[in-house]
Amino acid sequence: MSSPSELFEGLKVDFREELEAEDIYGSENSEGFERLFERSEKYKRNVTQLSTILQSLIFQENEIETEGELEAIIEYIVGTGLYGQSSSLEAKEFRKKIRASFEYEWHEFQKENSSISSSRAMRTLPYRFSLPSLEKAQLEMLTDLSSRGVSNGSLGTVLLRIWYIDLVGCTCSTLRGFPFDMKASDAILITMERLFLITNFDKSKSQGIMYVFKIQGRKEYVYGDEILINFCYIRDSVTQQREVNVVVEPHEKTLLTDPIFVPSYSYFSKTNDEHHHVFYESESPDEISTGISVWDIEGKLVVKIGENLCNLVFTSERAKEEGVREGDLLYLALLVEVYHGAKLVCRPQMTKWTVCNDLVASNELTTSSSVNWGNETKLTFDMLVSNAPREIKLCISLLATCGERFCSANSLSAEEIVQKAEERIGVKKMEECHLSPVFFLGYASVQIFDYMACMQTGKLDMRLWSTKKKANPMCPIPKNSNKNDMGFSLIFPSFNKPVVIPKVAPPDSKRRDWEQQLLDSDLCLVGNLRESKIEQLRQLKRILASDPLTELTTIDKVLLWKHRGELILRPRALAKFLLAVNWLRPYAVYEAHTILPQWAPLQPMDALELLDIRYVDIVVREHAVKYLNGMTDYELKGCVLQLVQVLKHEPYHDSALFRFLLRRSLQSPHMIGHYVFWYLVSEMENTSVSERYGLLLEELIRRMPERKVYLRQLYLADQLFECAMRVKDAPKKDRIDCLREHLQGLRLPRRFTLPINPAMECSGLDIGKCKVMDSKKFPLWLVFRNYQEEGDPFYVIFKAGDDLRQDLFTLQLLELMDSLWKSCGLYLHIIPYGCITTGEGVGMIEVVLNSDTVANITRKYGGAQAAFREEPLMNWLRQFNRERDEVERCLWNFICSVAGYTVATYVLGIGDRHNDNIMLRQDGTLFHIDFGHFLGNFKTKFGIKRETAPFIFTPMYVYMLGGQSSPIYLYFVDLACHAFNVVRRFGGTLMTHFMLMLSTGIPELQKIEDIGWLRTVLLIDRSSEEAREHYRLQIALATSNFRTLFNDYIHIMTH
Repeated sequence: MSSPSELFEGLKVDFREELEAEDIYGSENSEGFERLFERSEKYKRNVTQLSTILQSLIFQENEIETEGELEAIIEYIVGTGLYGQSSSLEAKEFRKKIRASFEYEWHEFQKENSSISSSRAMRTLPYRFSLPSLEKAQLEMLTDLSSRGVSNGSLGTVLLRIWYIDLVGCTCSTLRGFPFDMKASDAILITMERLFLITNFDKSKSQGIMYVFKIQGRKEYVYGDEILINFCYIRDSVTQQREVNVVVEPHEKTLLTDPIFVPSYSYFSKTNDEHHHVFYESESPDEISTGISVWDIEGKLVVKIGENLCNLVFTSERAKEEGVREGDLLYLALLVEVYHGAKLVCRPQMTKWTVCNDLVASNELTTSSSVNWGNETKLTFDMLVSNAPREIKLCISLLATCGERFCSANSLSAEEIVQKAEERIGVKKMEECHLSPVFFLGYASVQIFDYMACMQTGKLDMRLWSTKKKANPMCPIPKNSNKNDMGFSLIFPSFNKPVVIPKVAPPDSKRRDWEQQLLDSDLCLVGNLRESKIEQLRQLKRILASDPLTELTTIDKVLLWKHRGELILRPRALAKFLLAVNWLRPYAVYEAHTILPQWAPLQPMDALELLDIRYVDIVVREHAVKYLNGMTDYELKGCVLQLVQVLKHEPYHDSALFRFLLRRSLQSPHMIGHYVFWYLVSEMENTSVSERYGLLLEELIRRMPERKVYLRQLYLADQLFECAMRVKDAPKKDRIDCLREHLQGLRLPRRFTLPINPAMECSGLDIGKCKVMDSKKFPLWLVFRNYQEEGDPFYVIFKAGDDLRQDLFTLQLLELMDSLWKSCGLYLHIIPYGCITTGEGVGMIEVVLNSDTVANITRKYGGAQAAFREEPLMNWLRQFNRERDEVERCLWNFICSVAGYTVATYVLGIGDRHNDNIMLRQDGTLFHIDFGHFLGNFKTKFGIKRETAPFIFTPMYVYMLGGQSSPIYLYFVDLACHAFNVVRRFGGTLMTHFMLMLSTGIPELQKIEDIGWLRTVLLIDRSSEEAREHYRLQIALATSNFRTLFNDYIHIMTH
């Protein structure tokens, strides 16, 4: 092979330029580190000044807390500045109602169980994590993987190594095999019959005692009527062909059999408010309401802007960022938009531009200034008030322009300004080549109908949140109560009574309007489509087969509405039908609500689609949540991240989704509750959701038996953040000593679990094995001692300064793909290692042991030039796999894992792929790490792609598979193509998961158009055979891509 320098010269590559580019892109995330640090400093809890009460709660193990201690826990977790200080009336009323609901249900429970105390009734059961029953293909796969079968060979066997203390005090074990379908209780019974003979377990004293299996080294149990193969840890062990080590642990039988009280908050939902849309009454509006029906209001929606904008502040830093020169005049205007969900329902309006004479860019922070609009500005929107749906809201943005840009800005209409703002969403500064005519200084929003379904009337004082973006309809923007922030007044029309939306059928006038619109819309059906029902049904079939991202045309909507009666038997057609509803026509809304209960029941995973931002109607969202109740904990864990995010889309704090998350968290505190807790805590610094998330956290902690477990986890995370900040400021040569010195001074509880996994129970840190990793953000390599002496330690990376939300989401998608493949009988050895965010820019990552990066492996076998060789991976694996069966298993692991990860990274469009974020385990399993770019956001330089391969599949990989003509390589190609087609079948599910994450704020997932990558790469309209051939071509392109080798070479050189 030619030398690298010869290759560079032949390809006209500037070596020095590439090294510089690698260094630039290697630090592309460093810009936000200081911002994250400052923000975390602002919001972090003070762990050095814990109150005596909190110290007692963290370091002692008392079971009962006083009310004062409970309040201290809530205040520490939710935050001193948030708990109990929510200024909004909605939050205060919400808190009262939810507590009343709990007390009502507890009173009803006590009527039937008066002898059970509250602490006993609200206890936590030993943690067990079961999975849904096996699909046929997966059962066959696991049976093949099982070490031995039952006598008839029809099912596989679970191998349990049971540890015990024998009669003379020695630790012993016995290996027992149990059929997949044996109940855990039966396996325990069989085991105990044997142990009663050979151990000190006294059978005569076992009355009132129930025995359970505890997974050795983990806070995880196996018991009850679930069959063995359905326990998560056992199934994973069978899949990986390893023994399951367990110990027998006795528990009081009543602990498992006494009734447990878990509030449903259903009483709360039924008594929510007088005008809540649950069903329609037959009475007339006059009989059910003392207010004015919104349907009787005449005229268009009108809002006035008060005369003054006060407390305006503009810093020199912001002026420099926006290109405002000293002495430039600043011009301001207010932009007001009307949204239903993410849909702009009428043309936006704006005030006239007004010059701010006493506020110019200077070197100092200006004093607060005010802007006078002159007389009240009247904004009239092209929408009748009587047609307004309950969920509609106003989004207000403060616009600014200056100097020479004023002429350009003044020539733009409100619609053009909105369009330009949308175009800038997700654009990075380095890619912007010119300054926009306008920029944004603040935003606010308000629901036109409040939480009691009463329309806003009269004067409403508003405070703007300082921002650089236009108001985002996808996220709630709570009321800003800081009187020192920018403020203005909105003035709505006044009435002598409250204006409400009745919960009755709309009046005849609205029915006639809707019927006329239907007649008019039928005119768009022309030719055969108008005359032939068969042609209409063919078109409907195409509509229903389209992916969730497909925009419905006017004709599509007409056909969906026209044939709604026939579609109700198709569960998946509901999502399309609801997109065809005209939510600005009250009678259409009434008919949609009426038909919902008649629609064929949804599968829980299909109901998720109805919770994205396009479906903001309260009744629709309640309908979707109803079907989520059918999810198992395992299924819910796979989408709880999304559900916490789409809680932002709810118009009000009280929602079916809020109650669902609360209820399921209390039902499953070790699993669902654990992850809901951390997903909430990690976003409490986000002012747009802190009130809503704080309310959920407050009630969750108040009712959760595991609250002290969460308290200790959060205390640990806060302590580690303090440690990371000290390491960051230390000189390079002293960082490890600094880390260990700080860890030595930490006071930790006697036992605690890790945020990354509630089954990881620890007793402290093995400080001598902890270190600072060689990376720009100085992540901490931490080794925690297992609380169970016989258990292995837990290895975790703690990161401060990196946004792990995208990693967390990508790992969740990898786990989803893995489950899809397994359900089809494909085990592709995906490693969705643990990851959790504990705050903004802070989190933990699970270490995958016995592995190394491909870069390090390559470096050991010839340095950077070895990136162009074929044998480094093979040579490294030979060190750990010498026996024939080891070699075969190693090769099998490599084939399957490479097939899985090439498909996964290709479909998700994972960028920044190089040999330092691809790892290889000693058993041959290859896996990817660091998912900072996805959806086709690949590295570029001056607009030129630096990543040109569809995925990473180098000649090293081909060499491992025996060359392109070997049977092993051909098998790999077929396996990868099969895996690709499996993912294609579930393309809609993938798109839905992305849709539900649009409000997260991930830079590369800001708008629906970003998800278009999936539609392109999944070949939605192609056949399976066409997709297979396409993927074969991608494998060939990846293998022959020299740029991949070159990137690997450069990466080794610069690291």
